[in-house]
Amino acid sequence: MIERMQGTQSALLHDGMSLNFKIKRLQINKEIFFLPNRYLAVEQAYLSITGRKTPDLPQINSFLFTKFSLMEDRCVDLPRECWEIIFEHLRSDRCQFLEPVSLVCKSFLSLSNPLLLSLTISTLTVPLLPRLFHRFRCLKTIVVGQLSGDLNVLLSLIARSDLRLQSLDLSNQKSLPVEGLRQLGSRMKSLKSLKCRNFGRLCDRDLIKISNSLPWLEELDISYPSFEETMLSEERVTNSGIEEMSGKLRELQKIDVSGNYFISDKSLVALSSNCVFLREIVLHDCCFLTPSGVGFAISNSANLVSVSVKGLGIHSSLFRASLPNIDISFMCARALSVIEFSRMFISDALLCSIAKSQLPLKKLAISYCQNFTLEGLSSILSAYQFLGELDLSGLDFLTDQCMNDLSRYLSNVTSISLTSCSKLTNSTFFILTKTCSSLTEIKMERTNLGEEHFVVDLVKNTRISILKLSGNMRMNDSSLCKFAFVCPNLQLLDVSSCDGITGGGIADVLKSCNEVRHLEVEFCGGVKTLGTDSKLYKLGILKAASSGICDEGLAMVAKTCPWLLHLDLGGCSAVSVKGVKKIVRRCKGLREINVKGCPDLDPNFVSWMVSSRRSLRKIILPIGFSPGYNKREFLFRHGCLIHNC
Repeated sequence: MIERMQGTQSALLHDGMSLNFKIKRLQINKEIFFLPNRYLAVEQAYLSITGRKTPDLPQINSFLFTKFSLMEDRCVDLPRECWEIIFEHLRSDRCQFLEPVSLVCKSFLSLSNPLLLSLTISTLTVPLLPRLFHRFRCLKTIVVGQLSGDLNVLLSLIARSDLRLQSLDLSNQKSLPVEGLRQLGSRMKSLKSLKCRNFGRLCDRDLIKISNSLPWLEELDISYPSFEETMLSEERVTNSGIEEMSGKLRELQKIDVSGNYFISDKSLVALSSNCVFLREIVLHDCCFLTPSGVGFAISNSANLVSVSVKGLGIHSSLFRASLPNIDISFMCARALSVIEFSRMFISDALLCSIAKSQLPLKKLAISYCQNFTLEGLSSILSAYQFLGELDLSGLDFLTDQCMNDLSRYLSNVTSISLTSCSKLTNSTFFILTKTCSSLTEIKMERTNLGEEHFVVDLVKNTRISILKLSGNMRMNDSSLCKFAFVCPNLQLLDVSSCDGITGGGIADVLKSCNEVRHLEVEFCGGVKTLGTDSKLYKLGILKAASSGICDEGLAMVAKTCPWLLHLDLGGCSAVSVKGVKKIVRRCKGLREINVKGCPDLDPNFVSWMVSSRRSLRKIILPIGFSPGYNKREFLFRHGCLIHNC
């Protein structure tokens, strides 16, 4: 390892190649920087350098204080820019591993601090905020969780931090912290995005306060405020509030007003007229909006690139009467690249109008929509054969033969969703993998997988890395093995709620696909073990909540998945402390575990888990189980949070 770094350093100093190419010559094993503490880094470094199995920890003490100390001394010899490129690459691959990077040495600590761009704040982290703000000076996003204190005080502290924040997420709070926002607005001109989703109370006065405090906002989310029929009109968001706010937020580019049930087309007229830079608009579950209003917003927003509409008042006669008005609007939308329609009536005429508009369309979603036919769908897909993402979920008229006919238009699609298309079988899956050469993700949840209407040649597609196949009750191990055969580079597999899947089927998948990093088998009662003794070094996330997994299965996971990071055992009644102990002892990088189904937990065992595996950062326990205040404090001092759910 050290010799390779020395050789690379010489090349960096004397070679005339570009910096990026030089970095590619660094033959550094990335996994060294993923490990949760220095001993683990040494174990991996020992294996990389000597090529031999790592000895016991007492036997590598000399290795620890020679080779690794040399690395700590000499890592600063490489130009800082080189390490920054390396760490940036590591973060883009697995961003949760900035902590282990910072533990390698002081130089890595100073280099990794600027890489943390987002921070989530909870009640327990509030006392540490001054130190965190001082350490992580490059924070761009802060997410505020549920707090027991005054939110205005927190925002005042953030305002005084002198950070150059770009985004603040206040979702799920009880009310708007007016004074805190005012202080943010007076000191933090860099703040461009504000999320106030699912507020306990949000009204017109709040919108005016937001626009007065942060008139330079570019993104605003005020979706789904709590609604009670007993609320007075002044306690709700209405057209008046939207109109006054839009007149002040002149730089607004993106807004989500979903779930505001008392706004109408007047709000869309105000937004499209006042906010000339508007690029994205999300309109879900706004029952008084009509296609006329949506059409006005599309045709009068010259910069609009994305429109998402869901569940407008489809049962009203006014809605149906205004449907033709939206057809013409797409002729004026020259920049639209994303169109999402869900749970609404659309017509073949509308789809043909979009097809003729020659838009730079990259993503199309027509999920759970009614009143159109295969002819309209074919017209739009044939016109936009450069689509990258396609969502046709919930279209009951789609059959395997339909998908066979449509597949010739999908050569550039990278992600497709066919969830709840109940007539689609294995035949459609194999058609897609054979015909769609650019495909990387297939989502076919709650379909008819397991059946096969006609035979399709099995052709391997090495680009597909994500399969989401949950809720297919007829799918069995045989079908799953075929899917794994045609997708050898699979990285994420979700077969939750598939009763026909067993540990044997999962074992066959893991043997065929050695790149799997994320596996979900929730509510699969037939999966008691992973069924394989082969090492699964890349498997980092295993979600097995309410599955049939037992202590024997956990022992196999502990043996085969040494670098498991996230394990969900919620609702697994066959799991005991004995099985969990094996996981904690052998999974060296474990960061999060859900054991709320474990019947024999006790506070001392929870403390043992954290003491034995210092990488643990989150433990989910059963509702009502509490380790006590003192033990919670002990666990928090070790960097581990306890959640009850």
